[in-house]
Amino acid sequence: MSSNVLASIVQNGTFGGRNFLLGSDASQNNQIRLLVSAGQMTNLLRAGKKSTNSIFQKVSEGILTGCKKIAQNDKAVSRVGKVVDFASKNVNNLIVVSSVYRAATAKDKQTELIAQAGNVGGMFAVEGWMKKNLAKHIDKLPIPKKLKPIVQGLTFVIGSITGSTICYKIAKKGALKLKETNEHYQKQSL
Repeated sequence: MSSNVLASIVQNGTFGGRNFLLGSDASQNNQIRLLVSAGQMTNLLRAGKKSTNSIFQKVSEGILTGCKKIAQNDKAVSRVGKVVDFASKNVNNLIVVSSVYRAATAKDKQTELIAQAGNVGGMFAVEGWMKKNLAKHIDKLPIPKKLKPIVQGLTFVIGSITGSTICYKIAKKGALKLKETNEHYQKQSL
């Protein structure tokens, strides 16, 4: 199996599971992440189909073919399939929509909008760096070649989540400080 395919399977499976948990937790107010999860799991199956591992290939092909056959005979399933296909091609866009939705439904919309901008910005910055540099750093590690794609996939997930979390917290702290400063100046001008 090519290392890129296995890394993609690990990334999409891990992100898909995480987004399913985020989307299914009502307290998170993040239901859009369920759609993100469906898209990522579809991407996992598409990567599995490209795999040189015959088991991954057969299982992925079987699931994708089975879903297509069911969709041909059921309009509702066909529509759901089109939505999931859209989600698989627009994962990052849907994550942005999810962040905007969270900001729009928050009690403190301004603070949350700034925090979510940090969240998404951190995710994109770290992922952008990793897409260009991570593979060459993983290749230098003294670990078995078969494990490198798995380490690369998991490192990508960890880096993305860490970048988004840190930047969310920094942006939120900055937004709260800005709000506090604005309130202070408003009181002084009265």
